[in-house]
Amino acid sequence: MIRVKLKAWTASFRFPTFQSGYQPTLPVPPPSTIQGILSAAKGEPVYLTELPYLGYVFKSEGIGIDLERIYALGKVETDIVRREFHYNAELYLYLPDEWEEVFRKPRYQLLMGRSSDIATVEEIRKVNLEEKEAVLGGTVVPVELGIPGIVHALVVEFDYTPTPRKARLVKPFIILPYPRTRAERKRQTAKAFYDPDIDIGVYLHRWSK
Repeated sequence: MIRVKLKAWTASFRFPTFQSGYQPTLPVPPPSTIQGILSAAKGEPVYLTELPYLGYVFKSEGIGIDLERIYALGKVETDIVRREFHYNAELYLYLPDEWEEVFRKPRYQLLMGRSSDIATVEEIRKVNLEEKEAVLGGTVVPVELGIPGIVHALVVEFDYTPTPRKARLVKPFIILPYPRTRAERKRQTAKAFYDPDIDIGVYLHRWSK
């Protein structure tokens, strides 16, 4: 297994239920954002259901609010919306060993959300993680895990064959922000693969089953 560390000055992950007005960001990237990153790195569509496993952990130094001018189709006037974004973001990807070569030379630009959220590869390391009771956070987990949290239906992967793309798989997830308090660490505990370097548990998704 390898761990790929990505960094970005900004990151934003749109709430599926917010189409207009104030635009909050999800506290963590949805699986479809990870699909986009892997596809950009490889230079072709990647489907998470075809991977043997995938884990990820996201954290940032905080959330800011930006003002953005919107040009709507069919309207002469413009609108100003407030949009949330993460700043100084880090994303750790846990992938099979064969992805090391892919991330050594990504085919296209990597993004943590929108086209302005440019990400770079900071580190690639081989890791051996021990399965144990650990604190989870900065990720999404299945509702069956039973951890308290916000439940949201999220796209796991898009089908890029048609234009425009269509959701290929949608599942409910518990969204777990990166734990910053003792209460969060106590509440967000389950059996996972522990990464001692960043002191967090990693949930490995296996959508191929």
